[in-house]
Amino acid sequence: QSFGQTHTLMSFIRFVPITSSPDTATPVQAPNGASIYRIDRGGEVTFHGPGQLVVYPLLDLRSLKPDLHWYLRCIEDVVLEVLKHYGIEDGVRDEINTGVWVEKNKVAAVGVSASRWITTHGFALNVDPDLSFFDTSVIIPCGIEERGVTSMARILRERGGHDARIPSVKEVSMVAVDKLQEVFGLSISNTQSELR
Repeated sequence: QSFGQTHTLMSFIRFVPITSSPDTATPVQAPNGASIYRIDRGGEVTFHGPGQLVVYPLLDLRSLKPDLHWYLRCIEDVVLEVLKHYGIEDGVRDEINTGVWVEKNKVAAVGVSASRWITTHGFALNVDPDLSFFDTSVIIPCGIEERGVTSMARILRERGGHDARIPSVKEVSMVAVDKLQEVFGLSISNTQSELR
């Protein structure tokens, strides 16, 4: 806090192909060439790379609602609203696993953490990544067996054919900022994005 006002930061991160795990020595090389890094967060192994929108809101939950379950559900709401913006109306939560799903496939991973009610981590929305990095012979994404991983691009192509318009990560990032403002009741100014 500064001068009695709470400042909110949003980190939009572009990764080279990496796999993160809560319990792997840093770094190791996966068979598919992605580096594996140990990361201080809950959950299981996941992948981050080009074609994903990775957003880490740094929010002071004391000024919103000091409840991590509430925060996690709000993050899922943001992703669901982004999907709806692009006509993907059937995104859902899973009763057991976090994240956002379309049919039986995960389209966005959600992981939250906080220290003194300041949030870290957030979500990774698969806009148009190379889905081969989620190959289950290399990793079990998020430790969830017998479920798949998908992307907005795959869903839009399956539903609209080869002529389907696939948004860029940058375009989706601007929609995500709008949805973060709506869901959390925030006003975010000076948004700049160098994502492509």
